[in-house]
Amino acid sequence: MCTKTWLLIPFLGFAFPPLTAQHITFSDDVVERGYFDRTYLRYEAEEDRCITDGTFLEPTYDQRTLQSESSNQSAVQLIATGSFVEWTNAQTADGLTIRFSLPDNAEGKGTSGNLTLYINEDSIQTLSLSSYWAWQYILKSGSKYPDNIPNETTKFPRMRFDEMHIKLNREIPENATFRLVKNDTNEVPYTIDFVELEKIHAALTIDSITDENKVMYTPESGSFTSFVSKNLGKTIFLPEGIYVVDSRIMINGDNTKIIGAGMWHTEIYFIASSDDKSTYNKRGFESYNNNITLEGMYLNTINNKRYYNNDPAYQVGKGLMGSFGSNSTIKNLWAEHFECGGWIENANNLKIEHCRFRNNYADGMNLSYGTKNSVVEHCSYRNNGDDDMASWSRSTGLCENNMYSYSTSENNWRASSLGFFGGKQNKAFNIVIIDPMEAGFRVTCDFPGMPFSSVGFSEFYNISVYKGGVASGTVGVGGDLWGNQQGALHINSSSQYNLVNFKIYNIDFYDSKNDAIFIGSSSKTINNLYLKDITIDKTGRYGIFFSNAKGSGAYCNIQYNNIGGASNTNAIPSTFTFDENCDFTNVQLKEELPGIQMKSVDGNLYISGLQNKEVAIYDMEGKKIYQAELPTDPTIVPIMKNGIYIIRWDKIHTMKAFIN
Repeated sequence: MCTKTWLLIPFLGFAFPPLTAQHITFSDDVVERGYFDRTYLRYEAEEDRCITDGTFLEPTYDQRTLQSESSNQSAVQLIATGSFVEWTNAQTADGLTIRFSLPDNAEGKGTSGNLTLYINEDSIQTLSLSSYWAWQYILKSGSKYPDNIPNETTKFPRMRFDEMHIKLNREIPENATFRLVKNDTNEVPYTIDFVELEKIHAALTIDSITDENKVMYTPESGSFTSFVSKNLGKTIFLPEGIYVVDSRIMINGDNTKIIGAGMWHTEIYFIASSDDKSTYNKRGFESYNNNITLEGMYLNTINNKRYYNNDPAYQVGKGLMGSFGSNSTIKNLWAEHFECGGWIENANNLKIEHCRFRNNYADGMNLSYGTKNSVVEHCSYRNNGDDDMASWSRSTGLCENNMYSYSTSENNWRASSLGFFGGKQNKAFNIVIIDPMEAGFRVTCDFPGMPFSSVGFSEFYNISVYKGGVASGTVGVGGDLWGNQQGALHINSSSQYNLVNFKIYNIDFYDSKNDAIFIGSSSKTINNLYLKDITIDKTGRYGIFFSNAKGSGAYCNIQYNNIGGASNTNAIPSTFTFDENCDFTNVQLKEELPGIQMKSVDGNLYISGLQNKEVAIYDMEGKKIYQAELPTDPTIVPIMKNGIYIIRWDKIHTMKAFIN
């Protein structure tokens, strides 16, 4: 049973609040990293954060366990009839979101259960839970696309949690206790990860819309899809209610606005069955027109898998797709249970803000196919089954000058929380990443398409990653879906093109499960990679792990604390130059320059051609072992140890020296 003994110390990005309130706070809020201006407060079902007579699941990274996918790898199970979990509320709220897990059934269609909400001992209402949308299964060998058909022998599970949200019949007052009680008469474990509470804004009405060119949809108007097609170019208001739609909503006219009463008030529920391959294109919004606005809606779907029959040719539909042309806006939208929350192609100057992309089977949001000058900010991503925030420059167009910012990713269960794959001058900043099962964020060359541009730099900065990365292991037990290792930051010039022109700075890694940073290559090289002002605090293994890296990179001010391996890094391969350079504005990395000679004799390094130059020498772990202005030519530097060394001068030039 947990108690109300609180500690005012940071823990996994959280700080414990005082006795009068049991919500957690996110320590990155004070520096405005992540979705710091979210409207909800979090109440964790963990020891010292609640009161319960239920069972706490002990934290573990073992992927065979349910809690490996929960927040902080811990949760409360309510098993006996009458068991409960309780908190004290910090501020008046009437919107409740609960992250939970119920067992699946043998057919993969989920089970259901009920919790009763009590406020100060008064029974208020029933919360109906279902695991219909949860529980995806991946083959231990073979295709790694998940489906929803269980098989303990050949598959392992992911996405074991889901969420439901509900407008409450009565407000929970400030400082009131609220309790969730299992009153069902069974011994099925109802697992509670956390609850979020917020004050719901009043529903928007047609009268509050000032646009004179406005129309309001009612069920008497016929199908909503037809209504939209008949009112293109207008402001279409969708009042409070749940609207059942059986096909994709196409917006084929410029200047069309579709505005709901608010994400807590207006729901569009797409009912085309994902068990029928003919319906793969019958859910979500799609547009290729300009000046489109979508605002104030919750999008949900009967879909409960990534693809029909596990066949990528039959994608079951994104919440948002198409280009949305130029100068479109999407805001205050909540999308769940789609293949992707959004997949955007060839957009220009698209703005997406204050959205929630949660519990989708693939990406949260992907700015792809030539998207440029677009911004996605102030958003929440949670429990998605591929990259939460991504930009993939596929062969049809380079992605350029796009930005992800001020957003939080949690409990991503496949790939990474943030990833760039090719492109030009894209940026991600002020991001918080918590509890990813695999990589925290990554820049790789795995996917075919347009390469990284040699003009300008793409950048990751002001990012916090908690418990990122994973050690290699048996599939379904450890590692990624293939059992491979992933860094909390995964940098890999793999198979498609070179990884060039990337700056990564002001990054904080906490409690990395294996290596904080992975730098690797296969058939391609890395060039002009710069790491600066990096803090690595506690790892399962190395701070930086080099895996057959080829090319060159530079670093400045990397701080290592509580490193789990024998050293801060493993040996840097001879094929990769990694030297200290704090001048990121004018950096050139060169391994060979004419007129410069180096040789070793009896443990000493002889350097010629650098007279009167300020020279610094580093070992392959980045430790500076010598720095001086060379007075003579040649200069003798006593190294006295075999190995590979990096010699740097004029702050812009580098060479390797081999002492043996």
